[in-house]
Amino acid sequence: MKTFFIYVILLIGYSALFYVIYSIYSLLKCQMGQFAPYVPSVGVSKNKMLNIARKQLQASKKPLTVVDLGSGTGSLLIPLAKEFPQHRFVGIEWDFIPFTIAKFYSRKLKNIQWYKQNFMSYSCSQSDIIFCYPLKSMQEMLGLKLSHEIKKECTLITELYPVNHLRLIKTHKPQLNIGIPVYEMKKK
Repeated sequence: MKTFFIYVILLIGYSALFYVIYSIYSLLKCQMGQFAPYVPSVGVSKNKMLNIARKQLQASKKPLTVVDLGSGTGSLLIPLAKEFPQHRFVGIEWDFIPFTIAKFYSRKLKNIQWYKQNFMSYSCSQSDIIFCYPLKSMQEMLGLKLSHEIKKECTLITELYPVNHLRLIKTHKPQLNIGIPVYEMKKK
């Protein structure tokens, strides 16, 4: 029994070490904030983002395209793709590890596609709903890109920060100001 606990502690220690090394690698690879590092959507803000998209997907008579810029492991797209097989879902992720995890977990879903690339090089012109987690350093550059590319009816759903050059439709503040705000935006 004592040996089992030693193995568990070693496993936890190695996992923590791997996570720290991976986080440093990810931060360096994203050029210290020029591109978004892997940050998973979790908790209340994740549920709020999913619910905003669900309302639009349920109300639509035609198939919509939902794009996640910086999709990570697919925590937003995979549940929606399972729930709404009539719609199309696209994940854009530059980081190999979350990209591979997302592809594995969605391997049976026919309505979801993954692209391993920097999302700034992906054209959002056919998007109906876009998810993203913009860093403060990316607000200007991403806002300019989207303001030129997206359709007037496209909805941008962001966590943490709004994006410059787009019209803020609604701010979903966390209860008791604990947590991350979610923003709904459209083209001006």
